[in-house]
Amino acid sequence: MYSPKTMVKIFVVMVSFKINSFRSLSRFLTTNKELRKACGLKESVPNYRTLSRRLKTLESPICQLVKQIVRVLYQQGVISLSIVATDSTLLEAKGRRRHKDKPGTYATDPDAAWGWSESRGWVFGYKLHLTTTVLWRGEIIPLSWKVTPANIHDTIPFLPLIARVCQRAQFSGGRVRISLADKGYDYNDNYLWHQKKKIWLITPVRRFKERKEHFLKERAKHLVDSEQGKRLYWRRGDTERANGQLKALYLLDPLPVIGLKHVQNYCSVACFAFLVGALYNSLNGRSIRAIKSLVA
Repeated sequence: MYSPKTMVKIFVVMVSFKINSFRSLSRFLTTNKELRKACGLKESVPNYRTLSRRLKTLESPICQLVKQIVRVLYQQGVISLSIVATDSTLLEAKGRRRHKDKPGTYATDPDAAWGWSESRGWVFGYKLHLTTTVLWRGEIIPLSWKVTPANIHDTIPFLPLIARVCQRAQFSGGRVRISLADKGYDYNDNYLWHQKKKIWLITPVRRFKERKEHFLKERAKHLVDSEQGKRLYWRRGDTERANGQLKALYLLDPLPVIGLKHVQNYCSVACFAFLVGALYNSLNGRSIRAIKSLVA
């Protein structure tokens, strides 16, 4: 009854107006005729059960839309795809938390888990793994992302993220040449994969006593230690800024939905809304970074 395009618009409304439940979203659309019309709805509005069910189905439609937006932004010269950076951030789950020392404790979100970061300590929820462009020759935008329970190590979704970025870069007519990441991604398999793709992986190299390091890690270390390498690696923090901006603009921490599939696609809608805002600003001669003025 409701097309994927209509449902994507509905959930863009949800993230843009910071609506914290499916019931509230349904009521909001019922009472706002203009937004209802903009979403492609006539009189009927999907109820909360339909919204919950359809959010789980939006991964593929959003993926296709993101490819098109990235292509336009690249071909307009708004972004560069030659250098990308990857990082993760913790997102607090909705509702009651599971006691980390009592595995049987009931939690509102059964898919969430405990994760730890140096800046926040222990957080019960999820981890958003994000790959973005950097401010080396263009603006910062999200390129690919993955949500996992908070206890999943950063390096597990890393290569699929970069592979998706490479696909989007190829579709846009560009190519990824340098991949920036912190020391949590310093693993031989990551270096070898990047070498096969003819991409430089630049991370700080962890040293271990009495162990000969892989030559690719040695090459990365020499680059990071150089003056140019230090300036380049400093751009890795652009992904941290993108994570912070997404959290500031949309309800991501704590999350308004529960369940891994819901959280994954909700975060996808948020990243898509950010990209739509960047595209709107580009087409209208506004600052690309002026996304906040487009959010309620």
